[in-house]
Amino acid sequence: MLLQIDDETRIKSTDHGWQVEYRRTKHGEAAWTPKTYHLTFGQAVSEAVQREIRRNPADTLTEAIEAVDQIARKYERVIDRAAAAAADRVERLAQFE
Repeated sequence: MLLQIDDETRIKSTDHGWQVEYRRTKHGEAAWTPKTYHLTFGQAVSEAVQREIRRNPADTLTEAIEAVDQIARKYERVIDRAAAAAADRVERLAQFE
């Protein structure tokens, strides 16, 4: 499974868990590099969210709260879209019974 968060971040499943990958440029080509490894999908999502929050340039408490809300909404949309797409695929497969 591959969950694309945005142009710079994605979460990828492996045989043993989940990894958070970040895009970088290698010899002029885009390449994905795994940075953290997790046993559960929730841990991987949490790491990606926490990293994005830490890297946000907010200078005030109000800006920080708004940034956290915006980041949370972004991840909710991504996960909701992925869940809906998976449900659609399962429904299509069930039609072949």
